[in-house]
Amino acid sequence: MKEKYALLADGLTKALQLPDDFVRGNILVSMHGQEHLWIENFKGISSYTEEEIKLVTKRKNICISGKRLKIVSYTKDEIEIAGYIQKLEYL
Repeated sequence: MKEKYALLADGLTKALQLPDDFVRGNILVSMHGQEHLWIENFKGISSYTEEEIKLVTKRKNICISGKRLKIVSYTKDEIEIAGYIQKLEYL
């Protein structure tokens, strides 16, 4: 039964030209140096300080540590973080 749903999902993904990572709920992380970070496919913010931001995702949670961290922008699926990023951990 699961195989039928997997085949159907793959077919829909191709037909609608959706990115595979988006459909499967994978986390997409992009960084520019140590100052800007973009994360896609997150569900919410669990905590936020200038030294640490914790995000909830479908599969694993993420902890970003650094200095002068701030959330520049976010939507329901994407977040942009700026500051001096020292560490990114999957929890």
